[in-house]
This record gives sequence, C-alpha cells and structure tokens, in this order.
Amino acid sequence: MKIKHSTHNSQGFTLVETTTALGISAIVFAAAITASVGLQKSFNAVDNFFATHMQQIRIIDYLNRDVKRGLIVTTSTDLQSVSVTVPNYIVQAGDPEALANPSLIGTPRTPTISYSRSGNQVNYGSSTTSIVYSISGQSILRTENGVVTMIASSTDQLVPQTTNIELANTEYTNTSVTFLPIFTTGNNVAERSGTNVCSTSYLRNRRRG
Repeated sequence: MKIKHSTHNSQGFTLVETTTALGISAIVFAAAITASVGLQKSFNAVDNFFATHMQQIRIIDYLNRDVKRGLIVTTSTDLQSVSVTVPNYIVQAGDPEALANPSLIGTPRTPTISYSRSGNQVNYGSSTTSIVYSISGQSILRTENGVVTMIASSTDQLVPQTTNIELANTEYTNTSVTFLPIFTTGNNVAERSGTNVCSTSYLRNRRRG
C-alpha cells in the first residue's frame, strides 16, 4: 500500500515584480511629498499675502487720519519719510487758553473760522504737532511728540523704497503702498505692482470753500 503525498504549488513575487512594486511606491510617495510641500508653500504665500495686505490697510488708515486733520504734508525726496503738521486739537498745559483758564487743560479746543478768497479756513491756533512716518529697515514707524509707534513690520520688505505719497496743491495726498510677496519668480516689477494699494485723502483744514 502506497501513501500518496499531496503537493501544493507555493507561489511568490519574483525579483522583477518586487522591484517594480518598490519603484511605483517610491514614485507615489515622492509625488505625495511634493504635493504636500507645494500646498504648504501655497498656504504660506496666501497667508503672508493677506497678513501683509492688512498691514497695508493699517498704514493707509493711519496716514489718512493724520492727513485729513493736518495743515501741511511734505514728503522727503527719497520717498522714505512723510511729515504731517497737525494742529493741537486738545488744550495742553502751557497753551494761552490753559494759562488763562487751567480748567481747560485736556478739553477740545474751539476753532475759529476765517473767510478768504480761496474759501473758509479753520484755525485751531498756532500750537501744532509734527507727525513723521519713516521707513526703518523692514518697518514703518510713526513718531509723534517723541513717541515712536511701529505701524508695520514685515519680513517681505514691506514698502522699502516704493512709497509714493505726493502732495498736490496742499489740498490732498495720493498714497500708494506696495510690498514684495514671498515665493516670487524672479523679483519682477510686476510682482510688486500687483500688490499695490492706493488712497486719496483730503486735508479737511485746507479744504476750499
């Protein structure tokens, strides 16, 4: 009597199949890594753009506020600083009104209105304050009565040499602010001009009748 032995064919992956599978897996893994890095860079660029855009809006708001209440606005030749002369709207110690009546210190000053051929002129007295906007490295500073406030600070060189604030007829200012976005493709001029934010602000104290 003979005992029959059952035989089973055991099949596996060949070396070629294993190598092919590893190659395909490596390609898929590399594609996933590349896509992940690309998405992360895109997210960083968009996040940086909107964060810097908000700084632009803040700069415009600060400048517009000071220009609207200013008497004189001047810009340096290199466009790196802007000076605004504003009247002192609040009675301060040492002012003639305060010397005559100390209780007026800290209260709003009452203006006088004079009439001329060019229109009505609002006068808040001879006491004025100078406000200076300046660019320091990658920051924009606002200085008033010796107090320095950082308006914007950006690692993408926010407004290094492209501030364009132009005084026209002492009546209004045209403001243009740009910044250099990150992940650029060669630092082209168009890349910076594409981030331009513009504003026109009238000097209400110099407004013609």
